[in-house]
Amino acid sequence: MLRNLKMAALVLAVAMASSGVALAQDGRSYYDRDDSGYGHPRIRIGWDVGYQDGSRVARQDFTHRKPYDPYPRGKYSHEDHGYRGQYGDRYAYMNQYARGYQQGYERIFGRD
Repeated sequence: MLRNLKMAALVLAVAMASSGVALAQDGRSYYDRDDSGYGHPRIRIGWDVGYQDGSRVARQDFTHRKPYDPYPRGKYSHEDHGYRGQYGDRYAYMNQYARGYQQGYERIFGRD
């Protein structure tokens, strides 16, 4: 019985170690992963806010026949719009915000 328990623990340890190696090699950055422990990544909030802002600006630009410009500007130029301390690293949030903004803008403007 004890031998079976040790073998199961060893198999579980090898499986967990292998999944960590796979996660490190999947091409995503540290900040793309859900490390919040609350079921919704804190850093993803930056992308979500950026996407909403980019979509809003793209609709305004398209409606007013302004040229394509997918980069945060005006009141969104600081890229920390909507940031709160509990979201974690400000620079990771800003990076995700800029990515989300650009993707939201491109999706609405028709260049995705």
